[in-house]
Amino acid sequence: MRKLGMCLVICSLVLGGASSGMAEKDIKVLYEQCAGCHGKDGTMLALGKGAILKGQSAETLLKKMNGYVDGTFGGAQKGIMTSILKRVSEEDRKRLAEYISKF
Repeated sequence: MRKLGMCLVICSLVLGGASSGMAEKDIKVLYEQCAGCHGKDGTMLALGKGAILKGQSAETLLKKMNGYVDGTFGGAQKGIMTSILKRVSEEDRKRLAEYISKF
């Protein structure tokens, strides 16, 4: 539970200003903040339960991100990702998915 709280605090602080279009370098910075749960190269199980991001296509990642936002994707802890990703614009979710897919 403590790890979950830390992850939420970090992501909330970082993503608070992430709603407008970001430059490419800013997408890298945005992902660096996600690395606390997902790992630098997307190989960590977020909170010990989430899927590994590395190896997923940009299309798959974007579909999942958008599913969190619209409520059609995610398990018991989807509220965490939903609250984070609702602060990220559709354009930036696309860029983030592209960036992650290159791991």
